[in-house]
Amino acid sequence: MMKLEELMQKYQQITTSPVNSSLLSELGESVTPLMQTSSFRILLLRTTKDPKMVSIEVEVWLPHRKEVRDETLDNSQDSSKDDNLGHTLSRLIELMQYLLRLHQSGFTLDVIKHDCLWTASHSFSKPPSRKIFELLLPP
Repeated sequence: MMKLEELMQKYQQITTSPVNSSLLSELGESVTPLMQTSSFRILLLRTTKDPKMVSIEVEVWLPHRKEVRDETLDNSQDSSKDDNLGHTLSRLIELMQYLLRLHQSGFTLDVIKHDCLWTASHSFSKPPSRKIFELLLPP
């Protein structure tokens, strides 16, 4: 898992490099992953018009039960289906609390219903504070 200093350094590297106009989305944005795990990712969005304006978008989705089990158990075969569901629910609660902390710090929340994908986003005209990077670290 990425540490705070690594996250801040990677953000700095991405945002100080020129926007690659050949990799723009259909909306005219450059989308660069900052961090990704099996149940969330952090993206940086920039445009060629205003490359200093950086939008941070956090995407969170329902973790797969097998991934949660692999993260929390020692792969023993005697774990029951209810335990797996319980671990999945616990992980989902952690992720929802993570989104709530981002929302309380000014991020806008949204949900894409068909995919059960939650997003939190915020635009910055100057580099975010260390506190924002601490909030971005996943649970």
